[in-house]
Amino acid sequence: MTRVGLLTPSANATVESEMRRLLMPDYAVARLTSPSRDPLERLIDYAEQATTTARQFGDMKMAAIGFACTGSSYLIGAAREDDIIAEFAIPFTFAARAIRAHLARSGATRIAIVSPYPPALHDAGVRYWRDAGLEVMHDARIDIGSADTRRIYDLDGSEALPLIEAARALKPDAILLSGTGMPTLGALDPLGAIPVISSNYCLALALDDAVRGEGA
Repeated sequence: MTRVGLLTPSANATVESEMRRLLMPDYAVARLTSPSRDPLERLIDYAEQATTTARQFGDMKMAAIGFACTGSSYLIGAAREDDIIAEFAIPFTFAARAIRAHLARSGATRIAIVSPYPPALHDAGVRYWRDAGLEVMHDARIDIGSADTRRIYDLDGSEALPLIEAARALKPDAILLSGTGMPTLGALDPLGAIPVISSNYCLALALDDAVRGEGA
């Protein structure tokens, strides 16, 4: 049996429900946890403890492991991502890295971002993509009414639809729905004239590529 591992925040059920439809191989889930009450510190903890969390898989043989929390990457940056990836003996990818790979393959350089993040995390995401050499020509934020990112899990996905339409009118190369906790399946349009992609969609593609031996 070919199996991949998913590391996901403890309260994030969206990843599992979306991966059931997006990811072909069997998968197992390990929960990212942190004792911090500060939302941003919690996201950093998730990334810094990735190798420890992966030990929950025990002796299960994994073809690859995906880190299903985009916001963590925005806070630790690409260089620290590289360090953490190097700690794994099997293919390991962050959701943000999977997005970068997908955008590079598709030739998209001008993107619009829609996120459900509080302002500080949303702004960190915009910086991350600009540092990656992409032009963020538009960004829009869904207001969750709290600085606590766990409120994202209360969304049903419809909140993003008007923001997607506003972004589409600006004709970017792609529209990114950032964040693994916001439901996005109903809004995805990866083959459209202006593709609409998401963190979970790109992570699923990267993991499937890893299983097929094409690299994460």
